[in-house]
Amino acid sequence: MKNSISDNKSHNSKRKQSDRLRDMDTPTVMGYELDRETLTPIRRPLPPMNGRDIGSDPIGNGTFKMFPSGDIVDFAERNRRLN
Repeated sequence: MKNSISDNKSHNSKRKQSDRLRDMDTPTVMGYELDRETLTPIRRPLPPMNGRDIGSDPIGNGTFKMFPSGDIVDFAERNRRLN
């Protein structure tokens, strides 16, 4: 019988924690905004950088694929675009 009481306390404390999140104006966990009903993270797209590349992925042989343009460039051009 004692175990069932402690199980109920555990269940109730979990319930109260989720209710606290739903009671917030903007529920957040670790900086992520949550949907109030489902408590799942709200994903927001990155803002456009006015046509500028914002990153690169190394391809090999000293070349890089720029993001978001998709251009394949060398190391010097990569640095010029990201600075």
